[in-house]
Amino acid sequence: MRRALSYAVGMNTLLPDLVPGQLWVISLPRGSTRLLLDLAAQLALEAPLRVLDGGNCFNVYTVAQALRRRTPRVYAALGRINVARAFTCYQVTTLLENTPADPSPTLALDLLATFYDESVPLGERRRLLQKNVAELRRLSRQGRVLVSVSPPPPEARQSAVLYNALVDSADRLSRLELPQPAPVLRLL
Repeated sequence: MRRALSYAVGMNTLLPDLVPGQLWVISLPRGSTRLLLDLAAQLALEAPLRVLDGGNCFNVYTVAQALRRRTPRVYAALGRINVARAFTCYQVTTLLENTPADPSPTLALDLLATFYDESVPLGERRRLLQKNVAELRRLSRQGRVLVSVSPPPPEARQSAVLYNALVDSADRLSRLELPQPAPVLRLL
């Protein structure tokens, strides 16, 4: 399996590389979803877009703002976006299993957010993630698939194996690292 590792500074570099047959995973810090919503707007200009939201982070207002910067036909582009949300790792699995494979691009936002819930045993979360990777591969055979993930929060460190498993399953991987703010200087 061919795999490229790149460190992205902007989402525009992703669009040309999203091709059917490849599972693309982008790892990004929490709170940087705005860049993915900008990508969703760009994809919605081209064709129908399927958004699978695992982290409850799809904000239609932000997407509409991004569309407004690109086209006067905001409502037409918004009408091409189909959003489905999942709030548990079981719902993510069901959502992926029930998603038909077609040429529509699929943007899976914060896929692992529900998998970091430690009330579900780790073995069960691993099993479900394995099924989800198979479903994402099924979807990628016909359409472009981009999955966004964030590393687990500090309180869910045992879930790092899930993050690593998904990242390792990618055909293409990109890590987005935001610049660190300059330290605050104190004069006294």
